Amino acid sequence: MFDGGVLLSLSAVGPSVIPQRAWLDRLAFIVPGPTASRWLLLADAACLVMLGARTRLPVVAIPVALGGGFILLNVLGMAVTDFYLGLAAFHLAVGVVTVLIGRQLRWLGAAVIALALVAGLLT
Repeated sequence: MFDGGVLLSLSAVGPSVIPQRAWLDRLAFIVPGPTASRWLLLADAACLVMLGARTRLPVVAIPVALGGGFILLNVLGMAVTDFYLGLAAFHLAVGVVTVLIGRQLRWLGAAVIALALVAGLLT
């Protein structure tokens, strides 16, 4: 039978006990808070809509871009084993792609990158 006391005692010691997750503690400063992440997700959605609108069939491309972004967000969350760190990486990835592909609205990608970094440092 499972004894919940073992789990409680491990969580009481702290995250530095588990060496596989120690690198996450060092990257915690770039993860924005929950409120900032909500606003950044809206900015990410705006970038994805803008990228989808640049195609020949925006009616198809906009939902594909949003769906692809959702899948990428989940893949990044699983790849780094922490959803919030994956969310921070997603904000940066969407900003970089928007800067590289977005022509006239390239500033939107740069703004997302800057907001993600500032929100991560301040929240």
